[in-house]
Amino acid sequence: MYEFVSLFNSFVREQLLPNPFEYMFQNQITAILVFALFGGKILNDIAYTMCGVFYKSRSNKTLGSIGYMFFYCVNVQVLIKLWLYLQDINLVISFYMIFVTTMFIVLCRMKRTINQI
Repeated sequence: MYEFVSLFNSFVREQLLPNPFEYMFQNQITAILVFALFGGKILNDIAYTMCGVFYKSRSNKTLGSIGYMFFYCVNVQVLIKLWLYLQDINLVISFYMIFVTTMFIVLCRMKRTINQI
């Protein structure tokens, strides 16, 4: 089951989700290069860490893969929406950092609350 979910997640990330940096740069090649060199790695790490708040590594790979995909999609959509509304790279980065920090605070509090139950 994990292999199917992992393959589906790869397809969604590579074919269905837009490159969030193509909205930030006029030149398509620049957007692809920024995503390939920096953005993809940063988005992957952030989504993986967000998923890791709830998911214990190697406990259930299928659920971990689904959680990772969820957080990856959320981060891509937030970046796109921020750029469409703000259209200033410094503001987008600042608000995105605030979003990520807030998400980690909320996720950690949710985990703490769930563990207390």
